[in-house]
Amino acid sequence: MSRRSIGIITAATAGIACAALIGGPALADTPTPTPSPSASHAPKTLAQLQAAGAKATSDRETKITAAIAKVNADTYLSSGDKSTILGTLNANLAAMKSSASAIAADTTTTQAEADLKKVYDAYRVYAVALPQARLASDADRLTGTTIPKLTTQQSTLAGLLSGKDKAKSTPALQSELSDLGSQLSTASHDASGVAAAALAVTPSAYDANHSALSSAKSSLASARAAVKKAQADAKAIRQALKKK
Repeated sequence: MSRRSIGIITAATAGIACAALIGGPALADTPTPTPSPSASHAPKTLAQLQAAGAKATSDRETKITAAIAKVNADTYLSSGDKSTILGTLNANLAAMKSSASAIAADTTTTQAEADLKKVYDAYRVYAVALPQARLASDADRLTGTTIPKLTTQQSTLAGLLSGKDKAKSTPALQSELSDLGSQLSTASHDASGVAAAALAVTPSAYDANHSALSSAKSSLASARAAVKKAQADAKAIRQALKKK
């Protein structure tokens, strides 16, 4: 075989390995395939299934425990949303502990396969519980703190431009003030209901539609973009008013 052929084969092998590593996390909550001769990477023996179960549940317990701590420390979440999120996370944590014990006690591969599949399918820790908690927190931060503060700034700046700093008012500043209001209106509209929509998604809803959280994510992204533009408008106006 020529050196060039060897090089091509080596590069192809490395590419496949990289693709497998990149694709791994995205499949974290997909059903575990039934072991078969063609799926040599899948757990086959009871011991292998139990080892896979121990890792799957342990990894999720670690992530859930960290998320619970963050939620408890989160000062932006509404009390209702915090209660809902903690209810889901604590239920999932208990389920992971129960599943770990069940898989460890299984005596057949059939039992172990079924219990391991539940870890991925029944709870959707990575695909639903953790993402919806982040979405709700971010949405509550916008609607409860960021947007109200910017609205107060808008009112203050409008008062300055029509009051003591009226002499500094220009068409450009008035345009920025108008855009500030428009961006705040967009942000308020898009962020409204995002937390509730995200927290309403269940594992079964996700199984029926893997884009179940997409609308909430899209609305939140739009609200963030509007807030960023509003902040830029407010900053530009403040800087102009500081000039003599």
